[in-house]
Amino acid sequence: MKKIVTFAACAFAAVCLLTSCATVNSGAALSQAPIGQKVGEAKSNIILGIWSSKGEQNDIKKAAENGGITKISQVEYIDKSVLLGLFIEHTTRVYGE
Repeated sequence: MKKIVTFAACAFAAVCLLTSCATVNSGAALSQAPIGQKVGEAKSNIILGIWSSKGEQNDIKKAAENGGITKISQVEYIDKSVLLGLFIEHTTRVYGE
């Protein structure tokens, strides 16, 4: 019986540590224009909530530059969290012309 309880506790802990989630925060449209045909992205990784790869390079301006966009119509922020938030991939996505 003790082995079953120990196994169940270890399995539960493994499931909790290995789960991940993703959230998408779609910003409101900046104009009444259609979303646009161009898409630009800028990504960075956040580790332990204290260190970020690429830091401030993950912003709307950089995403627009990466997509060749001069007129932004919509912005999305996407966060993917792994290992209970120890590792987060943050993406800024912009749409426009």
